[in-house]
Amino acid sequence: MSELGHAFALSSAFIVKLCRVVSVPFSHLAWIKCLLAVSTVAVYTFQISPIRAQSARTYSTNFPLTENPISERGVWQHRGTSWAKVRTVVNRAVGTQTGSGGYDDSYAYLSGFGPNQTAQATLSKDPAIRIDSIICNIWRRLRGTYCGGPHEVELLLRFADSETSARGYECNLSWDGTYAEIVRWNGPYGDFTYITKQRTFHSGIMPPNNGDIFKATISGSTINVYLNKNDGMGDQLIVTGTDPTYADGNPGMGFFIQGSVDPTRFGFSSYTASSD
Repeated sequence: MSELGHAFALSSAFIVKLCRVVSVPFSHLAWIKCLLAVSTVAVYTFQISPIRAQSARTYSTNFPLTENPISERGVWQHRGTSWAKVRTVVNRAVGTQTGSGGYDDSYAYLSGFGPNQTAQATLSKDPAIRIDSIICNIWRRLRGTYCGGPHEVELLLRFADSETSARGYECNLSWDGTYAEIVRWNGPYGDFTYITKQRTFHSGIMPPNNGDIFKATISGSTINVYLNKNDGMGDQLIVTGTDPTYADGNPGMGFFIQGSVDPTRFGFSSYTASSD
């Protein structure tokens, strides 16, 4: 129940009790007039509560279903035909890119959120991802061929799309902690602008580990990105930036790989989004 709804419930209960006491010595007309006060409170409450509901919303999931693409009963959206989709498997959300499609990031987003948003996810990182990287480097040296590349998770803010366009803010994190970035998607496929590229971090923050909490917020034009190592240090800021381009849109998630990279090695095991 909303705060206003709770307040109304308390107010109406109190007024009904009061009416019973006050109207006993008087006529039924006094009872009716007293009850009209309850109606006034009700009308006032339900007139203003939807205004707050337009901005305040929360959605949380640990991906209990196996879906390709992710839907969760229609909650997640993806309309862009040039980009890959997100799927869920064994309580994880991962991308579906092949690694050869260019900047066709996998993405999915929610709806109905206000502009000041928070998105956070628990990282799911397979230890085998490091072995894959070592094997790839050996193969590259022996054969001189490119076998792997970036593998990142993304939190999306103020995101919106159509069949031919996808725009919003991407906050990404590399699997090995070599970079974290804030990127603005400008709409057309392959059209994006870097807002902040972060390559250096405080000692002990990187690389990200399985179970770490990846978090991004936007308020006004300021975007902050955090990593929580579950070490008692709380949310540690890893990258920040400002951009006034988009004032609306919704939170979401994304994934990106290039080359012969297994997309299931790095993903999310839970996700929460909220707006105030």
